Amino acid sequence: MSKARKVILIILSAVALLVIGAYVFLQIQLNKINRISTGETEFTAEDFDEDTDDPDTISSVDWGRLNGVETRPGVTNILLVGQDTRVAGQRARSDSMIILTVDTDRSRLSMVSLMRDLYVQIPGYSDNKINAAYAFGGFPLLDQTIETNFGIHIDYNVEVDFAGFKNVIDTLGGIDITLNEEEVAYMNGTHKYSYKSQQDPISGLVVGTNHLDGEAALMYARIRYVGTGNYRDDYGRTQRQRIVIQTVFRQIKDQPWGSLLTIYDKVSGDLTTDMTNDEILSIALTAYGLGADSIDEYRIPADGTYSGQRVHGMAVLVPNDWNSTRADLQEFIYG
Repeated sequence: MSKARKVILIILSAVALLVIGAYVFLQIQLNKINRISTGETEFTAEDFDEDTDDPDTISSVDWGRLNGVETRPGVTNILLVGQDTRVAGQRARSDSMIILTVDTDRSRLSMVSLMRDLYVQIPGYSDNKINAAYAFGGFPLLDQTIETNFGIHIDYNVEVDFAGFKNVIDTLGGIDITLNEEEVAYMNGTHKYSYKSQQDPISGLVVGTNHLDGEAALMYARIRYVGTGNYRDDYGRTQRQRIVIQTVFRQIKDQPWGSLLTIYDKVSGDLTTDMTNDEILSIALTAYGLGADSIDEYRIPADGTYSGQRVHGMAVLVPNDWNSTRADLQEFIYG
């Protein structure tokens, strides 16, 4: 063998070893993420999250007509669920639900917040709030509930523990968030509903831009008692969650790979998913390669498309027209 061919062979061998080493390293890192087996999910008895003594205002709902489940090549829907179970190993009602969509055809990232009090059909159970589906049957039932009511296919699922939420923000060095007067009052403990918070008051906040660490950002994202005057306000809260996600996204997308690995290393243990390592890598690289500057956002139900009702002792949100609601969501996600 000539000297030149030997040099080439050595170089190719070194490159191969580097590639193999990088792949093994990534597999080890990805194995830190908790995994769920959808085939082993335990389904539980149903209950109702009773929050009112007022009489029912509805006896039935016109669910419209579902014309199949929508899918489109190039579109991947990932359901993000945030919860604070408080009891290790037990599912609670999903505290937040966001459909994150990666659309390669339109080079677009989008997210849709699903309001937790939305009244839906839950397969195999009585009609209930959508946040009950996760408590009753985990991701399999919540995915099926979304398909049944909206005709949207969920490809993958990710559960985010709130500890991971704080770790991401602290690793980034905090985020800048603009607070209004009511939000400041709630977070510093002077608002009339501050007692609802399970976190200690935060001092030094001002009306305007504040630099929040993970603990403060989590309190901000979980506020349910500021915004519309309703002490169970979930409208403002879902908006705050999207603001935090947008802010984190803008900071992360410009980070070098070394910093991204540091962030991942600190939060991987707080994530649970049904994706394989290769699926995670593929989706992450695809999303990173889109070059999107922001994440388009939407909320279900949208303003002016629903009414507040009472049923089974629950205060619920009922779309005025289910056919229009699911058509609008499908249009937003699939175009």
